[in-house]
Amino acid sequence: MKPKFFLLPVVIGLIILVCVFIYQQRKRFVNNTNQSAVVLQIQQLNKLETAQFTIEKIIDSKTVSSNIFQEFLYGDKILLIAHGEVVAGFDLSKISKEDIKIQENRLTVSLPPPEILYTRIDNDKTKVYDRTQGLLTKGNKDLESEARLRAEESIRKAACDAKILDQATDSVKKQLKTMFGSYGYSEITINVPAGTC
Repeated sequence: MKPKFFLLPVVIGLIILVCVFIYQQRKRFVNNTNQSAVVLQIQQLNKLETAQFTIEKIIDSKTVSSNIFQEFLYGDKILLIAHGEVVAGFDLSKISKEDIKIQENRLTVSLPPPEILYTRIDNDKTKVYDRTQGLLTKGNKDLESEARLRAEESIRKAACDAKILDQATDSVKKQLKTMFGSYGYSEITINVPAGTC
């Protein structure tokens, strides 16, 4: 009788240990599965555009001449009204498992820094307002292309000065909190390092 009495607590102890082990393994599996699902959902967003800046710029471009007489004879000047846009956001394909932390209903996501995804001139809305050429010149065939490149750089700089990357960060935090809040996470933290234009 006595050996059975001592064997019962050992069996109960082993059952409890096995149950605790299974529970911990299941919890780890669920967290890893959730983590992989979150990574996949974020990566599928790919390049996420979260801020847009549209502006018109007047660009004055000309061939450089040493004096007024040369400019009168050989000068070439263009006045371009450029309409363009700058789009900022995040390259979410860079997200990895290490950037996602899940603890029960708490989710922490670390994003790459915001960046300018693209700057473009709208050719339909960009117009040459004025072009002046000297009496003895056929004009610089590349002057308009150069003016458009200067316009693109100027529009990008204006967007950076207007803090487009900060707007992109604020926007992505709202979007991801809304998205993951709908999946049942009650506490969501989105970490975003500062970006550079």
